Amino acid sequence: MIEIIKSNAFKESRWSGGTTTQLYIYPKDGDYQKRDFKFRISIATTELMESTFTKLEGIKRIISILEGKMELSHKNRYNITLMPYEIDRFIGDWDTSSKGKVKDFNLMLKDCDGDFLYKEITGSENINFEEEVIFFVYCISGKIEISGKSLLENELAVGEGKNIEVSGKNSKIFYGYITK
Repeated sequence: MIEIIKSNAFKESRWSGGTTTQLYIYPKDGDYQKRDFKFRISIATTELMESTFTKLEGIKRIISILEGKMELSHKNRYNITLMPYEIDRFIGDWDTSSKGKVKDFNLMLKDCDGDFLYKEITGSENINFEEEVIFFVYCISGKIEISGKSLLENELAVGEGKNIEVSGKNSKIFYGYITK
């Protein structure tokens, strides 16, 4: 079964550098503020030219840019500049700061593994995973069909399985998985 989460169901809140919009948290009664979750999918808007990331001990982070350009600095580790749809993977308790006003897409993982990738959809194709997973698809632009259900721009689909069938025309998505 696939659940489609419409943008009017997303939960927006403020943080010191802008806004964060929680698209999905698992389990559903999880609480980001208490760090009580297995995974969280969100979009953040950074309104300041420079900001410091909240330290999230024990949480793996995966981030990509939707709009703008971000220079990330992971102190004593590495620096990276991300353009739209480029992805960085790091540990949440690193000292991380950023430069650039951006809108970014985030996956946070606690006590589990997972990842996400960017893909342009120009027809019909299958996305296969190595094992049964919780998967998600976020429609960045356009419209796609996912296993017979419509997914519009700025909507999220979440389900379980080993593969999904997606089709669309000139659409952009992030798709990913979390191991059960």
